[in-house]
Amino acid sequence: MGVIIKNYVKNLKNEKAHYIFIGFPLIISICVGLTLKGKMFENYAETRSRLFAIVCIAIWIGLFNSVLEICKERSSIKMDLDSGFKASELFISRFLVHAVICLFQAIIIFIICTIFVDFPKEGAVTSISAVEYVLSIFLITFSADIMGLLISSLCPSNDIANRSLPFILMVQFIFSGQLFELGKTLDKVSKFTISKWGMDLLGSIGNITDLTVAMPLEQKVLDAFEYTSAHVMHLWAILLLFIVIFSVLSIFFINRIKFEKK
Repeated sequence: MGVIIKNYVKNLKNEKAHYIFIGFPLIISICVGLTLKGKMFENYAETRSRLFAIVCIAIWIGLFNSVLEICKERSSIKMDLDSGFKASELFISRFLVHAVICLFQAIIIFIICTIFVDFPKEGAVTSISAVEYVLSIFLITFSADIMGLLISSLCPSNDIANRSLPFILMVQFIFSGQLFELGKTLDKVSKFTISKWGMDLLGSIGNITDLTVAMPLEQKVLDAFEYTSAHVMHLWAILLLFIVIFSVLSIFFINRIKFEKK
């Protein structure tokens, strides 16, 4: 396992991927950070839309990290599998490296955002909200990253993976329930999106239902942004479940690569 991780990190360095993993989050976080100025954590509607922007960039960055990681190395992965390496080993090596990358990116996103707006000092679970925000942004980014690995393991070429990315992003954003009201059927679909739970998570930590509102909030909104430690930990658990499910499916489809014809 150590050899696989070392080789994977070496390949990333040769590709100068650090410019992508660090430079891209830095630039996009600054761009979004400029939009955060205003009535952030003063007005409910303004805060909700700005927190959703943070969720969007976390998902975008996560997918961008990994959507080509498997398909671009498909031939070498097949050789590794034929040589006796297990699909789980090949996946876990990427899983661990990308976990570190996503954590670093989450810290970058949060630090850049704090330059433009003051976040609440106290969180729902701990006395330091910064810890909860970084952990939450990490889970959103990492779950999107692992979803990207799953997409990459399904796609036989870089071209197909790139073409699927806009569709995946569109589904995440449209079915998040933040852009417009969803009907009962579509509301059930939203439960399968990272964006829905990510937004619920950031809104709950910020206790946004206690902010100034133009009209009374519906009960489902109050439930979604419940400011309690149990609710926040429940949302963390849901994102962890996404990561587990995407991981298991990724290993399954990576294993199938060895049966493909050259």
